[in-house]
Amino acid sequence: MDYDELLKCQKLYNDKVIHDADILFPEQIELHTQQLALCAHAEISALVNATNFKKHHGGLESVDRDNILFESVDIIRYIMSIQNLWKISGEEFVDAFKAKDTYLHAKRKIDNNIWKGQPVAIIDVDDVLVDFRQGFADWLNDFCNIDVNVHSEEYYFITDLAKVDQNPEKIFQTFLKSGGFAKLDILSGAKEFLQSLRDKGYWIQYLTARPSEKLRCLYDTFYWIDKFDLQYDAIDFSTEKFRWCAQSKYYNSGAIKFAIDDSPKHAMEYATHGIKCFVPKKSYNLKVWNESNIITYENFYEIIQNIL
Repeated sequence: MDYDELLKCQKLYNDKVIHDADILFPEQIELHTQQLALCAHAEISALVNATNFKKHHGGLESVDRDNILFESVDIIRYIMSIQNLWKISGEEFVDAFKAKDTYLHAKRKIDNNIWKGQPVAIIDVDDVLVDFRQGFADWLNDFCNIDVNVHSEEYYFITDLAKVDQNPEKIFQTFLKSGGFAKLDILSGAKEFLQSLRDKGYWIQYLTARPSEKLRCLYDTFYWIDKFDLQYDAIDFSTEKFRWCAQSKYYNSGAIKFAIDDSPKHAMEYATHGIKCFVPKKSYNLKVWNESNIITYENFYEIIQNIL
């Protein structure tokens, strides 16, 4: 059996216990989820008790491996019941498992990677490494039949979306939930640029304003970085990037040599607080092109030439 078949097998039993499971109201689904989760918790406790947990010294017994096996089956079946309630397919679960696995390996790599005083480059992700704006525009066209102007001075195409009576935030959330971040293209020269930074001895710190509290966004970000096998030392998320830098381990030692960010807000905050910022030339950040401590660029080669 593959995972989809296991889910179907579990659903045959679910339908006998939870009547009309396919037409439940959202609040009923939530209630059943809570009950099933508590049942899974009880089975986890039973699995623990199948071992010598909290047994006094001298009273240890031989652990029955079959008990571990069948208690674990009960736990997994409750989890599958929850997935059936929310109509989570086997394919979705496998994809989510892979994304989570990528994240866990990346976090372990980051946690074991100790900064030793190297010069630090703070690097944004969207429209610096990844072609978010064009990818989002293509998605709007393909899946929502909405045509937007990629050269608009508005980052999220607010005016274009308003013309078709669409809420920009809701549209963005739909893009996020669809796994849009995992499917974006890399910008030309980005991978080679990051390798050049590594060769020059830079510590590569990604700092993005993406909403990491949305787990799909968090895991898709790590998945995308792994998919393109990009160089990095640390990956963090913050909507207040300069504040993050000021509170980081790099700041007081003056190790931050520059930042790269397409956002006019973040670029100005970096620049006005003494951090040189490279800004890709975009229609929505024209106002900061001539500001002090900001250097605009059209390709990564120009950045490399400026940090020699």
